[in-house]
Amino acid sequence: MGTETAQTISDLERGMKMLEYLEKGPWPSYVTELKKTKYPLEPYAEGLARKYTPWLSGSFRVRYVFSGILARRSRDGKFVEIHFRTYAPAGRFYSTSYLRKVVEVAKRYGIGLMEFGGNTGALVLNMIAEKADEAVDAIRTIMGSDVGGSGDTFREFYACPGPALCEFALYDTLHAMDYIRSHPAFYRYLNTQMFPYKIKFKFSGCPMDCATANSRADFALIGTWVGAPEIDQGLFRKMVEEGKINPKEIVNSCPSKAITWNEEKKELNIDGSKCLKAMNCIRKAFPAIRPGKNRKIALLVGAHVQGHFGPKLARAVALLDSVEEVVPFATELINKYMDLAPRRHRIGDMIIRRGFKVISEVADKTLPNKPKGTPSSHLRISIGTNLTDDERKMYENWAKQVMSEYFGGGSGSR
Repeated sequence: MGTETAQTISDLERGMKMLEYLEKGPWPSYVTELKKTKYPLEPYAEGLARKYTPWLSGSFRVRYVFSGILARRSRDGKFVEIHFRTYAPAGRFYSTSYLRKVVEVAKRYGIGLMEFGGNTGALVLNMIAEKADEAVDAIRTIMGSDVGGSGDTFREFYACPGPALCEFALYDTLHAMDYIRSHPAFYRYLNTQMFPYKIKFKFSGCPMDCATANSRADFALIGTWVGAPEIDQGLFRKMVEEGKINPKEIVNSCPSKAITWNEEKKELNIDGSKCLKAMNCIRKAFPAIRPGKNRKIALLVGAHVQGHFGPKLARAVALLDSVEEVVPFATELINKYMDLAPRRHRIGDMIIRRGFKVISEVADKTLPNKPKGTPSSHLRISIGTNLTDDERKMYENWAKQVMSEYFGGGSGSR
């Protein structure tokens, strides 16, 4: 019987053929673009062939910079890649002049790759290891930014576009983010790792919370108002007559049943004491229904997705009149956090371990004469993810129904 000798090819050769295939077709190819940079295609090709990442974690140090620099190396040790996290402008507004500066730094000190929309929110530049020290100076002098946002320090700050794009913005989120990030009380920590774990600031202009501050930020600043929304009854009636809105739908969309419709008078009424600021009515009938004029900034603390005690929503602390009022509270709480929290515990974890009393004591000291929150009252600061009792009951009944359908109705079934 004859034997056939099969010619074997290496993972690198198979991977390079896969990259060639990805360059074919009518659409633009990211492989073609990668070839224009100094990105090491060989380990990437091997990773494609083997179906797992070609990279392992590494380490890299730049003098006097202790945050924002990450490194990885190829499995064979031949290639090293350095990532610089740099702080992005508030609202992610990149002017053409700023982008030219970013490109200049990326070409002169990096491999020509830039990441503008990553999970961290930071603007990430891939740098050449031998030029790392010079690159830090260039980022500060040419771009006017800085390196940071990794490790046990402030992660990248995030603000919704606010008044630049959104008619619902109740305060200037862009100014607020720039003010907090550049404030000496916080700026001094940007390149250090002195906290037990990371700290995040997020700024949302209204209760719809597009910055996901209520669920992902240690310090959440969310625009809100006191009382009922403002109603232009004449404009509202006109929109009803034109068929643009259905008043009964607006009534039914209110989670707290704060809205009533007087069919005889053709008048909509909202009970401000019941209003949860869900903004369902405003989204459906804007501009006939607008946020109230008594506008505030809701300060909440302690949210995160991953933690020692599971995901947590933020807890309400106070209603503020300006972002400047956040500074004394935040600095005092950060000092408490550094004193009381164990390693790798977020502020929300500290609240679970030490109780909300830690927050209340700091708020009483730094925010006198401000409406305060407690775990029970929650200040009536409500946004989309805060459910009413009726909604909780509805979801509980739905969950029981699903369990019964899939696992049977017996008390012993699980």
